[in-house]
Amino acid sequence: MGIGFQRGVAATFDAEARRKTPNGAGSFSDNVNFSAPGRPLPLRARLRVRPCPSAIVDGMVRMVAALGLAAMGWAQAPAAAEQGRFLEETRATALGYSELLPDFVCTETIHRSASDAGVWRSLDSLTLQLTYANRKENYKVVVAGNKVSDLDYLSVGGALSVGEFGSTLRWIFEPESAATFRWEKWAVVRKTPVAVYSYRIPQANSHFVLAFGEGTDMRSMVVGFHGMLEIARDSHMVWRLTTEADGIPAAFSIQGSTTSVDYAYADVGGKKFLLPWGAETNMLYQPSRALETRTLRDVRPKLMRNLLEFRGYRKFAVDSEIDFGGDGNP
Repeated sequence: MGIGFQRGVAATFDAEARRKTPNGAGSFSDNVNFSAPGRPLPLRARLRVRPCPSAIVDGMVRMVAALGLAAMGWAQAPAAAEQGRFLEETRATALGYSELLPDFVCTETIHRSASDAGVWRSLDSLTLQLTYANRKENYKVVVAGNKVSDLDYLSVGGALSVGEFGSTLRWIFEPESAATFRWEKWAVVRKTPVAVYSYRIPQANSHFVLAFGEGTDMRSMVVGFHGMLEIARDSHMVWRLTTEADGIPAAFSIQGSTTSVDYAYADVGGKKFLLPWGAETNMLYQPSRALETRTLRDVRPKLMRNLLEFRGYRKFAVDSEIDFGGDGNP
């Protein structure tokens, strides 16, 4: 992990410890606090001093002060030029993501629930065989509501989502999307230092589609969206992303849509690849008599939640079969 420093920022620290040890006499324990103008630091060090020459005490105080400066370097935003380079390297990595992935199969499990009165109730679960081949995703429903099924994924009904395997990353980083980015903070995700950026894509440049209904009653529209990206500081790989739909018309039946996707390394054919591990999608569904042709008995808004798990990654073969035992941890 690298540590950066920025000029023009002065750190101050409480050197009360020195003043309590004239000529190195005595032994005590005290706190040393760090701060910077306009940048309060959550750094508090416990300093134990035993009888020793004052020069040693001076060195100890300087050492702890250096730690405070290092912490400030970690907390501060990178310079604009550095942010630009980092985002361009992340863009290249994201747009090349699908090129790096091998053909594979995994088991996707979706747990669906709903709430219309503040209490969540389970609706059903879906088990899919997800095949990624020739840079395209294919969903095969295997089990729907505890029953063996051969339904087409998009005809199952209810809340569904696609795009966890690279589509959303492409939408965010394609130059045509004209996304705007803003650095938010440094963080650590599963022991990996990451840069956290927010982003926004206007509706005019978006590929984000909301849809509801089925068959001839299917309604859809393209909306803008924004969210957060957690990007590995060294590899420029996205470890987590979120999306939230923007500018949904009041008459549209879906009034809110958010998704988060977490990535982790998985073994495919003896090699490690950063792949989706879990995801969560939440939608606010407000039935609209003006847009839906069927008669509705209940027009109360409903919150719909899907929890997704991706397990049992393995190399694609023509005779690949569903694997129900792919449990494990990232």
